[in-house]
Order: sequence, then structure tokens, then C-alpha cells
Amino acid sequence: MARFRSRLEIRMEAKMDWKSAKIYGYMIEPDIQVNIAQNRVINITQLSNEKSRSVIKLRKTMMRLFLYLLEHADSNVIANEEILTNVWDKYGLSSSSQRLWQVMHCLRNKLSMLGISDDFITRTEKDHVRGFCINKERVKPIYYFDAKNL
Repeated sequence: MARFRSRLEIRMEAKMDWKSAKIYGYMIEPDIQVNIAQNRVINITQLSNEKSRSVIKLRKTMMRLFLYLLEHADSNVIANEEILTNVWDKYGLSSSSQRLWQVMHCLRNKLSMLGISDDFITRTEKDHVRGFCINKERVKPIYYFDAKNL
């Protein structure tokens, strides 16, 4: 069945310049939403269930780590050194392999509470490079446009 669009929808669609699109967050599989502005990860299908954990709030560094992994999900392996540099060092924080392991372990536990499978973030080694990998097929970015740019 065809869907008819209003003139307003057509005009707005024509004005949307994807170069001005900004990232709002991510969808992981069909039911997990990552809200960047609020540092939250939400299982939208569990929101109405009071007995289950449906929202987790991440601390700044943990969220920065998670976002870095999501942003680079199309890479084969995101090297430990690359993660340490871009998540800790660039922000004036002390980085170490132990700190990466600790924050990654905590992040994976929190994601598991929301129903994200343990194999979502995998530890890998390829061509003597140790790091992490996310299956890009399970991640979809969510964009928004500023109303003033429409």
C-alpha cells in the first residue's frame, strides 16, 4: 500500500542536508538505544517492566569508551593502544592496559544487565594487534537535524 506524503514532508525532506546531520545515539539490534546526551543505554522493550533493569547510566570515561567502540564498529580490530590514546590520554587521564580491562569488564557487565549478549564486544587479536571488535551489523546510528538548518 502506497503512503502519501504531505507537502510539508516533501519540503522538509528536500531541505535535509545530510552534511548537517548530527549523531544523537545508536540502536543496538532492535531494542537497545544509546543516548549520548544523557550517557544512558536503554532497553526500550523493558521500559514498562518494573522488575527488569531497563536503563543504565554510564560514567564519562565508560561512555567515551563505548562510543569509541560504536563509532569504529566498521573496523576489524580496534587496537588497545588506539583506545587508550583516544579514550584516556586525549582527555588528560592516565591510561593503562589494566584500566582498559577494568572499565571494559564493567561496561560489558552493565550491557549484559540490559540483555546485550556477551559476544557484542569481543576481545580479538589479528596480525599481532590486540584489541576489541563490535559487529557493525548490530549497530545503527541515529541522526538528528537542527530545526534552524531546515
